[in-house]
Amino acid sequence: MSELEWDPEIDIPYAVVWRWLNLSVHRYGSTPTGQTLAVLTIVLLSDLGYHPTVTELAEITGLPKSTISRYVSFEMSAGFLEEYIDPADRRRRMLRPTAAAAAEREWHRGQIRQAYREITAWHPGKGQMPVRVAKNLLDLLKGITAQNEAEAATRRD
Repeated sequence: MSELEWDPEIDIPYAVVWRWLNLSVHRYGSTPTGQTLAVLTIVLLSDLGYHPTVTELAEITGLPKSTISRYVSFEMSAGFLEEYIDPADRRRRMLRPTAAAAAEREWHRGQIRQAYREITAWHPGKGQMPVRVAKNLLDLLKGITAQNEAEAATRRD
């Protein structure tokens, strides 16, 4: 294994995103990337107090409106998204996360905090990454996957 250049400003968020994607795959199945993008867009905008429409989601993500509609329907049937009429313009049907989605997001946040703590506990700082650190990362990623697979199996039972 060759020495790697380690840059915590880039590599720590990259590892945290990997952890989040791994969690998502094991918790929800291999959800399409577009659906993940649509959900994250709804969450980010909702955190700012804005609830987008299907048309706005299509414009923001660059995905076809029919695809966004399918993703929204799936999230609604899963209980994570609800639609409501804009009181200022009754023609607008806006989307917002449900209480179940908020609880799920808190679970995700806890997992991301844990990942961040684990990853920052062993990173060597900026510069060359010793082979032992790369081995620690490899072991950590394998352990995360095993943990996620076990939790997914428990949820299915």
